[in-house]
Amino acid sequence: MSRRGIDYLALARDLAPMFAERAPRHDEESSFPYENLDELVRSGYTAMTVPEEFGGDGAPLEVLCEAQRILAGACASTAFAVNMHVHGLAMIARLGGDSAEWACKAVLDGAVISGGFSEPGVGGNWWHPTTKAEKVDGGYVLNGRKGFFTGYPGATHLFLSAATTDDRGLPQPMAFLIPKPERGIRVTAEWDAAGMRATGSHSLALEDLFIEDRWMVGEQGTLPLLFMSGVHWAWCSFASCFVGIARGALEHVVRTQKARVISVIGKPNAHLPGIQFRVAEMAAKVAAAEAHLDAAIHADHEVPDPLGHYIDMSLMKSGVTRLSAEAVTLGMQVQGGSGLSSSDPLQRMYRDVVAGLLVPPATDVVLEWAGKQALDVPIFAEPRWVG
Repeated sequence: MSRRGIDYLALARDLAPMFAERAPRHDEESSFPYENLDELVRSGYTAMTVPEEFGGDGAPLEVLCEAQRILAGACASTAFAVNMHVHGLAMIARLGGDSAEWACKAVLDGAVISGGFSEPGVGGNWWHPTTKAEKVDGGYVLNGRKGFFTGYPGATHLFLSAATTDDRGLPQPMAFLIPKPERGIRVTAEWDAAGMRATGSHSLALEDLFIEDRWMVGEQGTLPLLFMSGVHWAWCSFASCFVGIARGALEHVVRTQKARVISVIGKPNAHLPGIQFRVAEMAAKVAAAEAHLDAAIHADHEVPDPLGHYIDMSLMKSGVTRLSAEAVTLGMQVQGGSGLSSSDPLQRMYRDVVAGLLVPPATDVVLEWAGKQALDVPIFAEPRWVG
């Protein structure tokens, strides 16, 4: 129990049934689950990563990830959308200073953060933003495009990146946390995808968006280090969403096959060896994914090598999301044709879990980095930031 009297795991278990009941409608309509987000804010869930020094509980990474697993098993879109908020806040809080203090206080008052670092043509190289930040009196003017701005419809604050140039003409990546503006941002495409349909991951255009100096997070050029040093909050919590889907799929398949009776044998499908083999494979993959994730959660995150830390966490994220997708695919094989029906939640889980394979950085890039790291081969020809 936290000092504010909140048991976040119990809270997630209490909210999960309601979220699961609403999930089919939001998936069908591709609508944002405002009521779920309201429940998360009202209950204090969205403030779990506010440090104690700023009046919060400072929930540890293992609590955040287990709570996210529970929510994702009920409604993956809700878990994925709120993950942008809780892990982003944790990374900002890690920096300390004025920006961390006001961000945490705003969240305690009900603020919700949506993150926007993906850009067309950039992929997962978030530390090389193409959004331009022009220095003007009192702040910056931003122009550029953002994609996959998850949770945008329900956000009160936006965490976004841009780059200015220094005196040598070199790009200096930077981050801002701003109250959601009424002008300067235009939705160019509302989210409409095969999976994670209720995340509100809209595409945006930033058009002469003025941002005051006070909304800058950290210093110019520190964005890559921010990501590397705090990536465990991001990759562990994202991976937990997809493990949660796989765990939920396993539990759903087991319940279904224990209750479904095949007339040929007059017994539940659970008595068929083929069903048993596939369920065992599912369970093994879910267990392996959870073990890899848990090892990353409990690793020493105060490391002197930020790049090595980033690679380790990225490799974990890639492995966990792959195992999770494989587990749900096995579940579809067990369910058979009924698993393709929109009435079976496994269909939604199958579409949602695939998104984990697409979360940057790309698996091939991660494997290249990790292989070079293991073989003591230089990762880059010349010293530079990841990307």
